[in-house]
Amino acid sequence: MFTLLKKDVLAFFSSWMGWGTISSFFILMGVYVWVIDGNLLDYGFAELTVFFDLSPWFFLFFVPALSMNSFSEEMDRGTFQLLRSLPISTNQILFAKLGALAFIVLITLLPSVIFIQTISVLGLPENNYDSSLIIGGFIALFLLVLCFVAMGLFASSLSKKQPVAFIIGLGMNFVCWQGAKEVRLDFIDLSSHYNRMSMGVLSFSDLLFFVGFITLLVGVIRLRLRFLI
Repeated sequence: MFTLLKKDVLAFFSSWMGWGTISSFFILMGVYVWVIDGNLLDYGFAELTVFFDLSPWFFLFFVPALSMNSFSEEMDRGTFQLLRSLPISTNQILFAKLGALAFIVLITLLPSVIFIQTISVLGLPENNYDSSLIIGGFIALFLLVLCFVAMGLFASSLSKKQPVAFIIGLGMNFVCWQGAKEVRLDFIDLSSHYNRMSMGVLSFSDLLFFVGFITLLVGVIRLRLRFLI
């Protein structure tokens, strides 16, 4: 399992897409947080609301592109059956893919720590910022992106064609992020739970929602992979 996880992570960071994506995220967030109208300096408060408002939209597009080849490529090349012939279970294959994507997301978010250091210096007095708001925001963002990852993996298991998997994953992400809120489908509405947590309100119900959402999708993916055997 660890070998497969390591292979997927190294494949991402050995290509231009890996470092290019991380650089793009950091530069884009930097511009929105510090430069354009409505930036953090305009607010005058030592917090990262701008960052937490925009980041989900970046990952909504990035995660389907990242995850589209997870199973699609394996099925297209016939290597999924090869993986199954190895002393590794279907569950281990799934969790290796999920773990690799979660690790990549974590590395992508890591440079954002610089923003925290910056607002701590700019705050008056120094280090005067709402840590609970920032911690809650990062926890909410990571859980949200894990939901995007789970949907991306499911989309990838549905088609051998990577562009099709990308479109399906993107559509699922958008429906659960914005569509569900518009038509009030609370049972798949990610944005409402994310917004509460990103304000520093870490309630058990919101945590349970995200964990349940991810667990349900993992279960569906497991069933789907059984049909590929």
